[in-house]
Amino acid sequence: VAKDLGLQLPALKDRDAHVFDAGRTLYFFLDLQNGHLSMMEQVDREEICAAVAKCVLNFEILVKRPM
Repeated sequence: VAKDLGLQLPALKDRDAHVFDAGRTLYFFLDLQNGHLSMMEQVDREEICAAVAKCVLNFEILVKRPM
C-alpha cells in the first residue's frame, strides 16, 4: 500500500493509515509494519454474494496528516 500511494513505509504509521470496509464485517487489514493489505480471514463468496454473478468487496484506505 505504501508503494502504491508513493509513501515511505514509516509514513503509513506516522499518518495513521486505516482500512474501512463498507459492511459490518471487517474483511481487510493493513499491516503497518510491512505495508501489506491482507484478508482478516477466508472469505465465503456464497455467503457474501451468492445471488450475484460478480462479487465485489469495497473498502477505503484513509491516510491522515495531511489528507
